[in-house]
Amino acid sequence: MFLVVLFFFCCTVPLSADELPYYVPSDNFAMDCSPSYSSEDFKSTSASEKKFNFSSVTRVYALDPHYRDVKPKDSACIFRKQFTYPFSVSIGPKFVRLYFKPITYSGLNLSKALFSVNIDRYRVLTTSESSYSKLPSDVSYFVREFCINTYSQILNVTFTPSSKISGAYAFFNKIEIVSMPSNLYIQENVPLPLIGQPSGYSMENSTALEMMYRLNIGGDLIPQPEDTGMFRLWTRDADYFASNEAGTSTIEAEVEIKSSLLAPTYAAPVQVYASARAVEDVSASKYSARWSFPVDFGFYYLVRLHFCEISRKIQKEGRRVFHVYINNQTAEDHADIFHWSHGVGIPISRDYVINFSRPGEGKKILSIAIASDNGSSAIHAGPILNGLEIFKLSDYFNNLAGNHPFGFGVRNLYLEYSEFKDYAEDHRVLIGAAHVLGWSVLAINFSLLFFTSLKF
Repeated sequence: MFLVVLFFFCCTVPLSADELPYYVPSDNFAMDCSPSYSSEDFKSTSASEKKFNFSSVTRVYALDPHYRDVKPKDSACIFRKQFTYPFSVSIGPKFVRLYFKPITYSGLNLSKALFSVNIDRYRVLTTSESSYSKLPSDVSYFVREFCINTYSQILNVTFTPSSKISGAYAFFNKIEIVSMPSNLYIQENVPLPLIGQPSGYSMENSTALEMMYRLNIGGDLIPQPEDTGMFRLWTRDADYFASNEAGTSTIEAEVEIKSSLLAPTYAAPVQVYASARAVEDVSASKYSARWSFPVDFGFYYLVRLHFCEISRKIQKEGRRVFHVYINNQTAEDHADIFHWSHGVGIPISRDYVINFSRPGEGKKILSIAIASDNGSSAIHAGPILNGLEIFKLSDYFNNLAGNHPFGFGVRNLYLEYSEFKDYAEDHRVLIGAAHVLGWSVLAINFSLLFFTSLKF
């Protein structure tokens, strides 16, 4: 009993969005082709002194600045032959974000933007003529985010125009590189449930990931500067919610959100855990709430579900028990958040892998559903889900490139970089201060409790 009490007092600390002990990345820089950056910025904002041969790089504008009195809003870096950017980085896992604005730039035909992108040994993106016919018209930037483990202090990003098409070129608008904590997503030799199979799935450190979806379920969009130091974007779930089978509602936390040893505080912003989508009619049919996501054929996918019991009415195990289904197959047949986290207001996440590696054309639909337990425990409270992330896993050939290099046409809510940049720079100082202050508070808590326990 003492150990349980010690866990709650020693290993949980109240959190708020303004007081989180943020992660501070050791690498955090960008290469930007926007008009507000001078030609000197093409040397990258990293500490690398390596000389780049920029004779292969051209900046082009969406509007010709010679015939306009105003500064052009959009520009891109263009390559007509293979070009590699060697970035100086620390060893360890990185976010690499590639920003694309596929519009017609001065003197260029967008249909000729046929190219591939490699990050170190991984082929992460390949475009085709059909890539541009599927794009929604109301999207500003497409951002493709990759998680890559680096084993040296140089990270190479290579753009290769197609050699099969005359006049082919490659382009990008921005490259962003941000460090992430070890084992945040890439967890070597940690067995994960493989949906529909009795055996598990283990990732290797050599596995690369592509972020497909990252949602704040039941809550508002969380912009990159409000993430936990890694500048991830968390979008709303409305575009993906596909259930009409039961009444659902969005709920807010009635309890304080705490940190614990069960999940690092940087795993997701506190806002993710402070809201949820809940199923109100617990007597409804099997799939009470469902989300649907188009993905590429030919890959395994990592699904991370974020949970937090945020109702003050749930005070013990067995009061909210439900099922979780991934693609109509059981992922959890007795999901009990209170049991998993040992209390209320304590975030926790669960990882699963699903196999879509069989080749195919077009797109595959990955569905996630939560449903009430038909047992007596269902009468207490219906299923809830706070957040989710979906990642594509690289195949045996180190490939992540699918048939939809810019995504699947669902509205992309990434901020304009010009809108985000100044705000982010102001907040990075605050993030660093929060990190130092937050972990100082944790250290004091642990010290006091340790010496108190010695008296017993």
